[in-house]
Amino acid sequence: MMRWRVLLFVLLWNALRPTAGMSQERAVAVSAGPDGSAEITLATGNRVTVRKEAGQVGISEAHVAPGGTVGWLAEYSVGGVSYPIDGTLILWRAGKTIRRFQADQTFYSWTFYAQGKQVAYHVGPLHGESKSHCELHDAQSGRLIARWDGDLEPGSNRPAWTKGLNH
Repeated sequence: MMRWRVLLFVLLWNALRPTAGMSQERAVAVSAGPDGSAEITLATGNRVTVRKEAGQVGISEAHVAPGGTVGWLAEYSVGGVSYPIDGTLILWRAGKTIRRFQADQTFYSWTFYAQGKQVAYHVGPLHGESKSHCELHDAQSGRLIARWDGDLEPGSNRPAWTKGLNH
């Protein structure tokens, strides 16, 4: 009889304890702080501020993936341009930055793909893009999965993973 109670206790404990996927520390929102840093709101209501990177002036295009991974584009001031450019895609999960993707020129747009396991982005020059250059990467390792150059206009024949991207 005692053996069954122990087994029942272990089964109930494992069924009722929070798991990493259901953690109260999961991110539910991300927004720009007053100084241009990223402010992440957790499921508990607590807020975490992610310090700006060197030269960063703000963030844009913040998204939250279903599993609580968040991402944003870090904006930088560049000489000769009157507005900030999006130079780095930053991914954050469970209290730390897990990946950074750098653009040689600028990010136009980005999105989570495959339930947040992958990220797709569109990069190019500040002006005068002749074809859209898009890449799909594994969010955790950063490994390149696919790349595509073509037309992002609605109705164009393009890979499914580019559907959330635009000019």
